[in-house]
Amino acid sequence: MLTTSTLGKVMPQFEEEYGSGKDIDLVLSPSHDLFLDGIPDSKMTGVYMDKNGNWKVQLNIPAQINLQTLPGMWEPIRNLYITMIMKLKIQQNSENPDDKKWVITPKAVEMSQMKVMKGDEEMQMEQMMIQSMVNIQLE
Repeated sequence: MLTTSTLGKVMPQFEEEYGSGKDIDLVLSPSHDLFLDGIPDSKMTGVYMDKNGNWKVQLNIPAQINLQTLPGMWEPIRNLYITMIMKLKIQQNSENPDDKKWVITPKAVEMSQMKVMKGDEEMQMEQMMIQSMVNIQLE
């Protein structure tokens, strides 16, 4: 279960600010309009490709972290705006004309952009910590 104590292992300010053992809920949305609230003028979630068979899959994820203050009562404490990028190459193996196969070669997966907001305040330290931690795990 996600609590202030488990999240506090990575980011101690959560446990200090909200107390230990309080439940946390993470809400994700596919809405591009919500994403534009945090990062205006961003490209939409989608698949982009070039003429050489290079593909780029971009996934924009607006998220909200909610804290349970009382049983059944939740308070939003952070808004997150995350852009995940996956790059790959797709090509057809044409060495044997009778047995053509598609070859998919992954090139990269990364969290290219991350914005964390606490109300109107941008939490730059949290952004850097989360983005670095995720990208290290993805490598």
